[in-house]
Amino acid sequence: MSRVVESRSSRAFPARTEDSGTPVTFPVRMARIFYALLSTVFVVCILIQVFFAGMGAFGADWSYHVTFGHLLEPLPLLMIPVAFFGRLSWRLRLLPLALVVLSGMQYALAGAAVPAAALHPVNALLILLIGLFIVRRAWTAVAWRRKG
Repeated sequence: MSRVVESRSSRAFPARTEDSGTPVTFPVRMARIFYALLSTVFVVCILIQVFFAGMGAFGADWSYHVTFGHLLEPLPLLMIPVAFFGRLSWRLRLLPLALVVLSGMQYALAGAAVPAAALHPVNALLILLIGLFIVRRAWTAVAWRRKG
C-alpha cells in the first residue's frame, strides 16, 4: 500500500516508495538510474545509426553504419542484469532481450534477398520504438522510485 503526499498545488502524488511500501535502497536506485541512462544512450545511438544509414544511402561509405551497429550490441545485454539488480518490472527485465533478438535479425535481414532485405529498416523502426518505450518506463521508475 502506498502513501499519498499532498503537494502545494493540492494534487495527490504517490509517496516515493515501492509498491510494497518499503523505501528503495541506494544501490537499487543507482541501478535504476544506470538502466535509464543505458536505455537513453541506446536510443540516441539508434538515431545516430539511422543518420549513418542515410549517409550511406546518399553516397558515403557504409562502413560507418556497419561499424557503429557492432558497437550497439552490448548495450541491451548490459541492461538485463542491471534491470534485475534494480528490481525493475519483468517487462523492463525482458524487453532488452527482445532488443537483442531484433538486433540479431538485423544481420539476417541485411544479408537477405531484396524483398526480405526491405524489412531491415522496418525492424530498425521496431527497435527504436521498443527502445523509446523502455526509456519512458525506466525514467518513470527512477522518478517515482517504484517498480517500472
